Amino acid sequence: MGGEPIAAEHAAEAKRLQALADPAPGRVLHVLCVLGVPDELLDGPRTVEELAEKLGADADALRRVLRAAQEIDVLGEQGDDKWALRPGGLLLCTSTEGSLRAEFADNDLFALWTAFEHSVRTGRPCYPEVFGAPLFERLDRRPDERRGFHLHMHARAHLVYGPLLGSPLWPDSGVVVDVGGGTGGLLEQLLAARPALSGVLYDLPEVLDLSPLRSQPRWAGRIDFVAGDIFAGGPPPGDVHVLGSVLHDWPDPAAIDILASCRAAARPDGRLIVLDRVLPDTGPRPAVFNDLLMLAAVGGKERTSADWHALAAASGFRVTAAHRAETTDLVLLEFTPAD
Repeated sequence: MGGEPIAAEHAAEAKRLQALADPAPGRVLHVLCVLGVPDELLDGPRTVEELAEKLGADADALRRVLRAAQEIDVLGEQGDDKWALRPGGLLLCTSTEGSLRAEFADNDLFALWTAFEHSVRTGRPCYPEVFGAPLFERLDRRPDERRGFHLHMHARAHLVYGPLLGSPLWPDSGVVVDVGGGTGGLLEQLLAARPALSGVLYDLPEVLDLSPLRSQPRWAGRIDFVAGDIFAGGPPPGDVHVLGSVLHDWPDPAAIDILASCRAAARPDGRLIVLDRVLPDTGPRPAVFNDLLMLAAVGGKERTSADWHALAAASGFRVTAAHRAETTDLVLLEFTPAD
């Protein structure tokens, strides 16, 4: 008897939840990036037939995808079956700084969630359940995918670290050691902003081999490329060590080991700068979804301020400063030796 009023009362909420559970918008972004549709539209509008012939797609199916892309405001129809980029569509182009193409073209990120229940039941990553091996181990077996992953991380560095480069916590001179710095996306920005600074890029040899910085004359004499494994030795000494988006990949015991290695390599007056997310203790927490991604993919986590202080204390550091900036959800945390 009361069914209709209840249905009306909850109709808006049901619509909201259905939208949240709908995988289709993400699949539209995925196929646009895999096919390279936005790149084809950089020089101007194209018809569906032109795009389909160039990209090897069925014209009717592609037209339906483009209509969906218009609904999420990355493409727009201009008449005569011609389509053009919207501002959001530029971020799907390969040449755009901070491009999201590599991220959205990666189907692993979508497939990963199909076994998320495993992570919730066990507290361990579900990535091996889906793909048969841990993420980084699987990348080691697939050089092309490893290259794509690290090129995406390089582009991401320009998108998320740039707003934090003006922090007074960065040194103006001396040697910065970028620990687990990948292909050097953060280090190149830091050194470009501070001409008296030099750097060490420390990562696995197969990662350093992918760095575009090695062939750029401007960094000759300013960047040393040092291969090593943070869990089997530790980084070289320097005035400041940096961990950019590294610790959220790891559970607490491994994160403490990484921090302890940096502590052992630090000079008496050395500092450690950590760039990572800090979850609020209360209120809205948008980064909680990335926290779940870290759990599912690698068994890592995003941390609260209390968590960061606890990690610092467990590894011989203390957190002495924090710097935030608009347009990035990362926080710059300064760690100094506790004694």
